[in-house]
Amino acid sequence: MTMSPLAYVRRAFRLLFRKSHVEAELDEEVRACLEITVERLIWSGVPPGKARRMALVEFEGVEQVKERVREVRMGSLVEQLLQDARHAVRVLARERSFTAIAVLTLALGIAVNTAVFSVLEAVLLQPLPYDHAERLTLIWSAFEKLGASRAPGAGPEFKELQRQTRAYQDIAGIWVGNGTLRGDPEPEQIKLGQVTWNFFTALGARPALGRSFLPQEEGPGPPKAAVISDALWHSRFGGDPHIVGQALRLGNNTLTIAGVLAPGFKLYFPPDSNVPTDIPVYIPFGGGLENRPRDLYFIRFLGRLKPGVSVPQAQADLDSVAGKLRGNYIEYATENLKLTATPLQLDTVKEVRPAILALMIGAGFVLLIGCVNVANLLLARGATRRTEIAVRASIGASRGRVVRQLFAENLVLSAVGGIAGMALGQAGVRILVSMRPESLSRLDALGVNPVVAAFVVAISIGSSIVFGLVPALEATKLSLVDALREAGRGARSTVKRPLRAALIVAEIALGFVLLTGAGLMIVTFWNLQKANPGFDARRVLTFEIQPRGSTVEQIINFVNECERRVSSVPGVETVGAISHLPLDDYPNWYSPYVPDGVTPERSKGLLADYRAVTPGYFAAIGARLVAGREFDQRDQPATAQVVVVDDLLAKATWPNQSAVGKRMSVEHFTAKGFVMGPAEVVGVVGHIQHHSLTDPVRGQIYIPYTQSPREHLSFVVKTRNDPVGIVDPVRHELRQLNKDMAISKVRPMTFYVTRAEAPVSFTAVVGATFGGLGLLLAAIGVYSVISYSISLRTRELGVRMAVGARPGEIVGLVLREGLALVTGGLALGGICAFLASRYLRSLLFGVAAFDPVTYGVAGCVLAAVSMMACWRPAFRASRSSVMNALRLE
Repeated sequence: MTMSPLAYVRRAFRLLFRKSHVEAELDEEVRACLEITVERLIWSGVPPGKARRMALVEFEGVEQVKERVREVRMGSLVEQLLQDARHAVRVLARERSFTAIAVLTLALGIAVNTAVFSVLEAVLLQPLPYDHAERLTLIWSAFEKLGASRAPGAGPEFKELQRQTRAYQDIAGIWVGNGTLRGDPEPEQIKLGQVTWNFFTALGARPALGRSFLPQEEGPGPPKAAVISDALWHSRFGGDPHIVGQALRLGNNTLTIAGVLAPGFKLYFPPDSNVPTDIPVYIPFGGGLENRPRDLYFIRFLGRLKPGVSVPQAQADLDSVAGKLRGNYIEYATENLKLTATPLQLDTVKEVRPAILALMIGAGFVLLIGCVNVANLLLARGATRRTEIAVRASIGASRGRVVRQLFAENLVLSAVGGIAGMALGQAGVRILVSMRPESLSRLDALGVNPVVAAFVVAISIGSSIVFGLVPALEATKLSLVDALREAGRGARSTVKRPLRAALIVAEIALGFVLLTGAGLMIVTFWNLQKANPGFDARRVLTFEIQPRGSTVEQIINFVNECERRVSSVPGVETVGAISHLPLDDYPNWYSPYVPDGVTPERSKGLLADYRAVTPGYFAAIGARLVAGREFDQRDQPATAQVVVVDDLLAKATWPNQSAVGKRMSVEHFTAKGFVMGPAEVVGVVGHIQHHSLTDPVRGQIYIPYTQSPREHLSFVVKTRNDPVGIVDPVRHELRQLNKDMAISKVRPMTFYVTRAEAPVSFTAVVGATFGGLGLLLAAIGVYSVISYSISLRTRELGVRMAVGARPGEIVGLVLREGLALVTGGLALGGICAFLASRYLRSLLFGVAAFDPVTYGVAGCVLAAVSMMACWRPAFRASRSSVMNALRLE
C-alpha cells in the first residue's frame, strides 16, 4: 500500500520520539535540526526508516554539534544584541518628539529617586564614620520610680558597669557643658565635652595630631589636658603644626593641648542625649567619677561590643549587671534601675527615619506614574508600528525576537533617562542639602558613589521592564493580513481599551496617594506655624554668658549688673535670663518633685523640667501668667524658697485646685550640688515648649536664679524694633563691665523657632514637590490617553456628527469617558492613601492621618486637573470636519 508524503512525515516524527542512546543526548536545538533533516530526506523520496538512520549518522558527533551550536548561538546573540541596540538608537533618533517626552518623563522620576536615595543612603545605610561602627551602642539607664526610660547614668554606676560587664570591649562616658576660652583674639564661649579618658578609643576615632587622653589624666583635681577640634585649631591657632603641647586657657585653668581631632570629625548621638554634633574642646572628667553621688545622673554611656557579640547578648549582660547594682546599692534598688543597649546607628536616625522613608515612597510613586505615562506612549506608538512588526513576523522573526527588539528600545530610553536623571538628581541633592535640618547633618558630603550609581542603574533597568513589558507583548498580538489591510487606511490599535483604562486608573490612584500625603504634610506645617509655643519670639534677642564670681553673692550681683547695663541700651524694653533657653541644645535639667501630702508611692514618676530664671524673664519671653505672681526682688537667697510652675504641672498635680500657695519639695542647685528642699508655689504660667514645638514632654518648675544660681545663663532681651540692631550696643555695655567676658550664640529667638520647624518644613516642601510632579504627570497621562482614544474613534465621532450630534454632545461624551477613568482612579487611590497614611502619623501635627478635608481637596484638585486635561482633546474632536473624519476610512 502506497503511503502519502504526509503519512511519511507523520511516521518519521513518531520514529523521532523513540529514544535512542544518541537522541537522549540531544538538546532541543539539535533535535529541531534532526527533525528538519529527516523531513528533507523523506520529501526527497528516501523511505522513513532509512531517512532516520541517515539523519542519525549525520548527527553521530552530538557533542561536537552541541559545541558548535553553542558557539554559533553565543556569537549570533552578541551580534544580535549589538544590532538591536544600533537599530533602537536609529529608531528613537527618528522619532525625536516621542523620545524627548519619554526621556524627560523618566528623567524626572529617576531624578527624584536619585536625590532622595542619596539622602537615605547617607543617613540610614552608610555606617557612622568610626572604626567598626556596627559594634557601638548607647547604654541608657531606666529608672522606674522616676518614669525615665532613656536617662543618663551616674559616676559610680559607670565605674561598676566598666568592672562588671562581659559583653563590652570598652565603655566610655560623655557630658557636655559650656566653657570659656580666654586669650587672643577675644574670649569665646564654647561647648565643652567632658569625657572619660577612653572616650575616643571606645568611639573608634583617632586624633590627626598628637594623642587622646591617658588614664592618669582622669582623676582628682582640675583637668590638665585637652583635645581640640580641627575647626578650632584653624580658627583660633591658625593651623599651627606645632600646636601639640601648647597651652589652652579655659576659664580659670590652663591646660595642655594633647591632640587635634581629624578634619570633619563629628559626634552622632540622638537628639535626646543632648550631645551636639560639633564640640570644639574635650577635657577628661575630674574629681573621680566613683566619688560622685550615686543619684547624680548626667553621664551618657557609650559602649563598644566585643567582636562577635550581638546586641541581644549585650542586653542580657546588662540585665545581669543591673540586677547586681540593684542588689548592692539601695539607691538603684529604690529606683529599680535597668540598663538598655541600643545600636548607636539606629538610635541616631530614629527621629528622621520615618520622614526619609516616607519621602522615598513618594519618590517611588513619582517614578511609577512616569512609567505608566511612558507605557501609554508605547501603546500608542505600537499601533503605528503594526505593519512593521507584521512584516518582521512574516519573514521569520519569532515573537521573542520582536519582543527583544522592542525591549532594546526601552533599555535605550531608560539608559538615556537614567543618565539625565542622575544629572538632575545631583542638582536635586544640592537643593536638599541647602534645605536640610540639623538632624540631617551627615548630608554635607553627599555625592555620587558606587551605591547610588548602582541604584540608578537598577531603577533604570527596572523602569524599562515596568513600562515596556505590556506594550511589547501587546505589539506582537497581531494578524499579518489585518495589519497589511489597514496599512493604507491608518493604524488601529490592537490594544484593548480596558488595558489603557487600567493604566490611567492606576496613574490617577498613585497621583492621589502623593497628593494626600503632600496635603497632610502641608497642613502639618501650617498648623505648626499657628501653634502656640508659650512664648513670643518676635523682637527678642538672645545670647549666652557664663556668670563671673567666686561666691554666690558675687555671681548674683554680676548677673544683676549685666541686666541693668543691657536695659540701658536704647530700644530695649525688658531683660531677663534663664538657665535653659527654650528650643536650645543645652543639656536638659529635669528631676523629680514631691508635692506636700503625697506619699512616696503616689509621687512615683513625678518628673519636671527645672529652670532657674531672673525676675524679668517671663515678661521678656512673653510668657502668660495664669495665676499668682512672677518673681521679683523679694525673692533672695535668704528669703523663703519659692517656685513658679506651669499650668501643665499644676493641672496634673492639683487637679481642680489652685496651685498657688501649695508646697512641694524641689531640687535646687547649690555649692554642694543638687539638693532637694521645700518651696512654696507663688505663681502659675502657661506651658512653654522647651523641647519641640509639638511635644509638651514634661511640666516645668521655675526657681529664682538667686536661690539656684547656675554656671550658664541665656539672656532674653525684648526690643521695640529689630533685635539685630542692638547687638553691637549690648556687646559694648557688657565688655565695659568685663572685657574678658565671652558672649556667644547672639541670635534672635526666631532662629530657634525656625530651626525647630525645619524638619517638618523640609518634609512638607519635598512632599509638596513630589505631589506637584505627580499631579503634572497624571494630567499629562490623562491627556495623552484621551487624545489617543479620540484619534482611534475618529470615524465613530464623524458618524455621530453626520447624523446630527452637536459639538456639545461630543464634548460631553468624551468628558464622561474621562470622568469614569478619574472616578475609578480616585476610588482606588482613596483606598491606597488610607492604607499608606498610617505611616505618616508620627510626622503629623494637628491633623489626623485620615483627614476628610485633605482627602477631599486632593481629590477635587486631581479631578479638576484631569478633567481639564480631557477637555482639550474633547473640544478638538467636536471641532473636527465630518468629511475629513469619514474620508479617513
